Amino acid sequence: MPTSSFLLICGGRRLAAHRWSSSMTAVQATPSALPRDFFCEHSASKSRVLVLLAHPDGPSSLQAVMTCKDALVAHHAALLLCLAARNGVLTEPQQSTADKLLTVLPDAPAASFRHALDQACAGVWTVGSPGFTWPSDDPFDWVQESGEEAALPISAIRSPGDARLADLPGPVVRVVQLREFHVYDQAKALAAAAASGWEPLPPEELTEDDPHDLTGAVMFAAETTGDLPGTDCLNDTQDGQLLLSAQGDEVADWSAEPVRVDFGPGWRLRRANHSDTRLLTGAVPESEDEQPDFAALFALPAACDCEEEDCQKCDWTFTPRTAELLYSALVELADAAYDDAAELGDRPVTQDDDGAWGFFSRLPQVTWRQSKQWRLGLARACDDLAGDLKSGRWPRPVCAAEEMVLHLALGDAPEHREAGDGSPHAALPAHRDDYDFDACSDFFFQDHDVLWLYDSKYSEGAGEAEGRAPASVPSALHPDNWFEDFLNVPARSPERGHRR
Repeated sequence: MPTSSFLLICGGRRLAAHRWSSSMTAVQATPSALPRDFFCEHSASKSRVLVLLAHPDGPSSLQAVMTCKDALVAHHAALLLCLAARNGVLTEPQQSTADKLLTVLPDAPAASFRHALDQACAGVWTVGSPGFTWPSDDPFDWVQESGEEAALPISAIRSPGDARLADLPGPVVRVVQLREFHVYDQAKALAAAAASGWEPLPPEELTEDDPHDLTGAVMFAAETTGDLPGTDCLNDTQDGQLLLSAQGDEVADWSAEPVRVDFGPGWRLRRANHSDTRLLTGAVPESEDEQPDFAALFALPAACDCEEEDCQKCDWTFTPRTAELLYSALVELADAAYDDAAELGDRPVTQDDDGAWGFFSRLPQVTWRQSKQWRLGLARACDDLAGDLKSGRWPRPVCAAEEMVLHLALGDAPEHREAGDGSPHAALPAHRDDYDFDACSDFFFQDHDVLWLYDSKYSEGAGEAEGRAPASVPSALHPDNWFEDFLNVPARSPERGHRR
């Protein structure tokens, strides 16, 4: 079967068409299972590596992979097998470690380890026998034999399947998930799904575009383990909604209207279009075309060049051009924060994201595990500071969250300067204090303590080499307290909500 790239969007198809089956499909020529995980077992004289296998016809099982005398070698072998099963290949450093293990292992366990690596990379584990199958005359029949119906499960008593929204005593939350998978090895994906018990659609229901029911195989994996060798997850987005009878909501099975969820256009495309518009036209995109009149909001004082020490006219001035660039930076940060929060949800930011989350990857690592609601608060903090400028006020942070986003905006603001004498920015009155963002940093903040969080001692993994935990974050700077209002400045209205 040829290997090809394939993009699937899972949704709208029921899993019922794919059944657990006691027979192997045409994809599998020999009895096999799907390796789920690898473990170590130690005794006083030896260590064993075990594989957890998922079988198509019964419960998962443990199978021995290899036995050796060195516990550390066993741990390294189990870790490498996990990585091979997860990624389908070992990196050069991982392969180098595997080669070292093969040189220190005796011939028999070395051969077993080498064979196990091959199977882990393939994502399919060959077993010596078909494994457990449910007998047709199972003596342990849980269904009552007296002719009466079996007792309903507790879930059916609490939440009857035929109940309408108003009949259910508790709240109902609807969660719709959008997942996209890139199938980089079609044969491996089909074989792995079959080993887990997936069965393709009957031949008469298959189409020319998908003759092996690859869509069904990926759906099966997405609704069971969510992990399928030969595939990479490109997108995993959720939308949650509390259903309310008062506003006309209804559970899906009783809904008179189709259940629709708008995940919006792609955030990467929006960001690319946003950047392209600035680069090609030198103008602000249409979504931001109602720019405040910064020349009027921050009118310049009469010019004075005396530079005498006590001359108030010579004091630093927050100029219209400086205000316009800072406002543009805050608006763009807010849009990026809302986009990233919707895309990222409650998932943590990691080093592996490599800056993919343009806003939240820039924050100190101590914030990377915060919730979606917290992230929306950061987006609103950008809007609040932009609102100060739009109202003709200096942006004065009222909490640590606003301090952090204002620091980011001051760093980004110079990049928003438009080229060309005919640009709207160039039409603003010029002043000697234009673009003095260092002075903004001096005047707008009470202190810069929040920047301490960028110290590496607060980063995840800090101190691991010395066997110590990362330094404890001061309570006032802990991300959970970022939205606590400062006591010496007026608080913002708690009723202001989020822009989106």
